[in-house]
Amino acid sequence: MGRNNRHWHKKPQRPVSDYQPPYAADVLAMSVEGLNLSAETLEILQKGGITTVGHIVSRRKNDMYKVQNFNKKRLFEVVNAIAPLGVDFRPDENAGEGKEDGRERRNGNERNDRQNSENKGSGERRDGDNRGGERRKEGRKDDRMQENKPREDRDRERSRRDEKAPSDERRQGREDRRDDRREDDRRDDRRDKQGDKQGNNKNGKQNNAVDFSKIFPREKLVHSPRIEPEKDIFTKFQRAGKWGFKDQNGKEVIPPIYTEALSFKEDMAAVEMNGLFGYINRENVLVIPYKYDTAGSFSEGWANVTLGEKCGYVDKTGREMVPFIYDAATPFTGEGYGRVKKDGRWGNIRKDGEVSWQ
Repeated sequence: MGRNNRHWHKKPQRPVSDYQPPYAADVLAMSVEGLNLSAETLEILQKGGITTVGHIVSRRKNDMYKVQNFNKKRLFEVVNAIAPLGVDFRPDENAGEGKEDGRERRNGNERNDRQNSENKGSGERRDGDNRGGERRKEGRKDDRMQENKPREDRDRERSRRDEKAPSDERRQGREDRRDDRREDDRRDDRRDKQGDKQGNNKNGKQNNAVDFSKIFPREKLVHSPRIEPEKDIFTKFQRAGKWGFKDQNGKEVIPPIYTEALSFKEDMAAVEMNGLFGYINRENVLVIPYKYDTAGSFSEGWANVTLGEKCGYVDKTGREMVPFIYDAATPFTGEGYGRVKKDGRWGNIRKDGEVSWQ
């Protein structure tokens, strides 16, 4: 008797699917090892009994999640692997119908809910509209009386008043407050425009400022054109860490033998050899011997040089024109003076040796 009960309560077998993928037989028989899959995904498929492309495309995408350890990341990988073969998973035949039926049911439920809500709330809204209309009249009357108060104070008072009201009135109060705020903005814009036309400032007060530009007109500022530095006919170049000069055609005119070199100015260039500076001419003749610790370019016939820790000026023959008594010195500006520093002060020095300290 017990055996018969067990026989009749045995779980029925699941019917075998009759779906046949509409693809070529050689594609369906292709092994999953021929797909571009990672080793982990390939192992998961094989352990789940999926060894051919036909095993994949005969399943729906959701069926793949029934394979142990198969997740969404693995599904994307398989989809990308079978796409070049022109095959895809089994379509869900009832998906479109289910969506349409569900959409219609949802639309019907929403219509019923809306109708019930409208019927239920019609009476409440009428009462709320009456109470809200009375409250709006009183509130706007108070707003007109408080129009001169700051806008922030008015908003705070309205918020406190609305918090004490029921939910319908609070909602209506928020809408009224937004409308009032828009009206305040429009009123402020009109006031500002009117004030601009009448010469008033934003506070409504008469603007008595005098426009001195009309009384004392200034000439239009004209910027002087930028003066580009003159490009010398010789340009520096470097080779193997040494400096030399080329002409305008790129031909080497002074070989790269100097540790450092300044551009030619007034047909003279400061160059460094063995840690000391001297001056050469365009024929690469050393005119002023190497004896200066630093050197500047010639300007107005003089060049600023340094001996030890003091600076002075020399002419194109190397004769000392300004004694080495300054802490710093710059080339002459082209306007008859250079800049020197002594005891923490800067001054303008002229060729007669007189310094105007600043």
